[in-house]
Amino acid sequence: MARTTPLDQQAIKRLNRRLILEALRRHGPQSRAALARAVGLTKSTVSTLVQEMLEEGLLDEGSRHKPGLGRPGTALEFSPRHTLALGVELGVENTQLVLLDLNNTIHDKWDWVESPHTPLAERLTKLAEQVQSRLSDPTRLLGIGLAVPGVVNGRRLLYAPGPGWHNEQPAEMLEALLKVPTLVDNDANAAALGETFWGEQQSPLVYVLMTTGLGTGLVVDGQVYRGRLGAAGELGHWLTGQPHSRSRAGDVEGTLSLRAMVERYQAASNRKEGFWGILQRAEHQDPYALQALQNLAYELGRFVVNLCVAFDPAVVVLGGAGAEAWKWLEAPLRQTIHNLAFIPEHAEIPVKPSAFGHLAPAMGAAALVLQRFLANGGTGEWSPPISPLGTRSTIGV
Repeated sequence: MARTTPLDQQAIKRLNRRLILEALRRHGPQSRAALARAVGLTKSTVSTLVQEMLEEGLLDEGSRHKPGLGRPGTALEFSPRHTLALGVELGVENTQLVLLDLNNTIHDKWDWVESPHTPLAERLTKLAEQVQSRLSDPTRLLGIGLAVPGVVNGRRLLYAPGPGWHNEQPAEMLEALLKVPTLVDNDANAAALGETFWGEQQSPLVYVLMTTGLGTGLVVDGQVYRGRLGAAGELGHWLTGQPHSRSRAGDVEGTLSLRAMVERYQAASNRKEGFWGILQRAEHQDPYALQALQNLAYELGRFVVNLCVAFDPAVVVLGGAGAEAWKWLEAPLRQTIHNLAFIPEHAEIPVKPSAFGHLAPAMGAAALVLQRFLANGGTGEWSPPISPLGTRSTIGV
């Protein structure tokens, strides 16, 4: 029999640490004995690994916990100060930041408006300045996640049509500015990951990110499907009509996006409100605002029906700023789906707003970092996961 090499032993140790951390993330504070039962390891193995993570500051000991017979155990939980990740959405017209920990506790959030014409390097420089002014020591972060409105292949941003960015390296650029490990993904994919990372387990899940533009993310068995080049889910750029060239073509985003809704509202009402102003007008029963939201619900319902025949999902989640209009969208959206569904079962497809609303892309960006951290057993090593399935959930709900 071949001897187990130290490298193999380290991989096993990291995997066992990962099992423990995933159990805590999914089920909350637990005693050592409860963790041993949950992950199928011996009590001595769990105790050894827990002690190691306590000494590293990754875990804290909380209150005494007695779920049944026997002596009460001490509940273990994540240390908020040592499991912080920063999630950043670089939107077409805004930047949104969320600082949170593995307990899903938000420690800070802030945002600002941007011009869609600002070069990426300038956007990242301003971002770095904001982070340095807001956080006393950014290098204590586990990492930074970037959600961007474009096609991402690996760490390279191939194309972001809204701000006009081509062949950029945003993660490397931000790492050079802040000296903090950085991951980058498409905004809809990041938001979809965040939805499943923080609790939604139905599969397949289609995430519809409605912001200035429109994007989708597909999650199957806990994994985001990105396609060969990272362009999967760019359904906002699905062509409509009968175009003969891309430059003259219309696309889904032209009718189903907040930008399109605002343009139609302004043309009909001769007013200048943006999306948030339209919601305020709708609160006061403004007929133009209500009609704009009803039209948006119809377009979204038609889109969901098409998603059903393309992917046959178990659930559709609406996120981004568009989710903040849910109370006006829900009824006409469901009626449209019922009227247009291909099969009766699709007429009843669950559609719901993201729990994170307009924060969803930034929350998902933070989840990119936390998922990588867990996949490496909480070791803090910024290396690929310990196996090709390293970012797949290991503990069921």
